[in-house]
Amino acid sequence: MTGKIVRLARVFREDGRAVVVALDHAQFKGPLAGLTPIARIVEEVVQGGADAVILNPGVAAECATDLAGGCGLIVRVTGASTDRNPCFDYHRRICSVERAVRLGADAVIAMGFIGGEGEAASLALLAATAEDCDRFGMPLVAEMLPADPERFRDPEWIGVAARVGRELGADVIKAYTTGEAADAEGIRGCGAPFLAAGGAASDEARRIAAQAMDHGAAGVAFGRNVFGAADRPGAVRELVEVVHGTTRARRR
Repeated sequence: MTGKIVRLARVFREDGRAVVVALDHAQFKGPLAGLTPIARIVEEVVQGGADAVILNPGVAAECATDLAGGCGLIVRVTGASTDRNPCFDYHRRICSVERAVRLGADAVIAMGFIGGEGEAASLALLAATAEDCDRFGMPLVAEMLPADPERFRDPEWIGVAARVGRELGADVIKAYTTGEAADAEGIRGCGAPFLAAGGAASDEARRIAAQAMDHGAAGVAFGRNVFGAADRPGAVRELVEVVHGTTRARRR
């Protein structure tokens, strides 16, 4: 589909790889340090050479000037629960694909949970979002996650979640990795470009990224390890070096 091809080329470079910075955490956790003001944070990660950022729809418009011509935009289209909600996997649509088109999105991202009470509703919403994306030529990134936090780093569960996301129509998968050789099977088995999620802030971000790339990932989608860093542009440049083998900022 032409629209998807064109838009994905604004997220993934010519080498088929991407450094994505997730800046959507405030919808879940509120005013986190490192995410205010959001337009300045976007400016800094673009300066560092990020290929794309993940933003919630309500703030995407105010970052348009910093994104235009220099960085892809991935709009979050599911969410609607916070960390105050005991139902971790209770997500609903927060943005239509059509609105994401108006915002200038190059892709949208939706959650998919497995293994919890919200699994059926979550996966049905993911499938419906995939159908909408096909209608608009919009790439879909599925962020696939076990509902049980103790399974977040379980390679078997990650592999199942990743493949389910692809089977329901996702063009790209975002999921955790373990750093172990078992990651390679899940990454290869999902059948779509795989972006390794970063998880909690860590001084091991470079190692996590390098291991994911060694195991076949197409890139990374890190959040707290970037916006929580003292030098945000520098943190992005380090990831760009790992993923692309260069520290040069992206040019279009």
